[in-house]
Amino acid sequence: YTAAVKFAGANDIRGGGQFSGRLTAPICFAGAVCIQLLSELGVSISAKPVMIGGVWGDEVKMKEKILQAKAQGDSVGGILETAVTGLPAGIGEPWFDSLESVLSHDLFSIPAVKGVEFGDGFASARVRGSQNNDPIIDMQGHTATNHAGGIVGGITNSNQIVVRAAVKPTASISREQQTLNIESETIEPLIIKGRHDVCITLRAAVVVEAAVAIALADLKLRR
Repeated sequence: YTAAVKFAGANDIRGGGQFSGRLTAPICFAGAVCIQLLSELGVSISAKPVMIGGVWGDEVKMKEKILQAKAQGDSVGGILETAVTGLPAGIGEPWFDSLESVLSHDLFSIPAVKGVEFGDGFASARVRGSQNNDPIIDMQGHTATNHAGGIVGGITNSNQIVVRAAVKPTASISREQQTLNIESETIEPLIIKGRHDVCITLRAAVVVEAAVAIALADLKLRR
């Protein structure tokens, strides 16, 4: 895996080195295998953009935001929501190997991911316990609501896993910026040339699915 990462971009001077999107290639390779293994166990993983450029849910308006940024030589970020179905209760561990910990570890291995939340995530900090609690409704652990995103105490509870990843705007933009020239040690204008994605959130969906699959396959197959 390490060799694949190095080949994919770590030493590639044409890209961003260890911060390049090329590094997601080996994640997708490994994730594809894990997705197949998990599908045989009845587990499915699906990621989709739910917010782009500050617009939630409306695909037409999200596309408009992307086109506006492109016209201005800029970029936009977004949020990807991943749903995992088919996991039984009891996957994961408390403490350091909680399911949230393992999933976050792999998701933050994607260079553009700057935030991760589960279930209602940060929104749960704005409500009361009576609003945030998920009442258990059967012996399998299913709950009437899913504010926790299918994970309680670091362990699955039979509900759908819901995890969101915040993807930053593309750093390489054609709009003029001011930055340090390390040769002259002065602040100078910078305009990035070449082809760069205006919104990498769209491409990152398959990478997020792969990262989630790798984490789940490790825990599921270890169990």
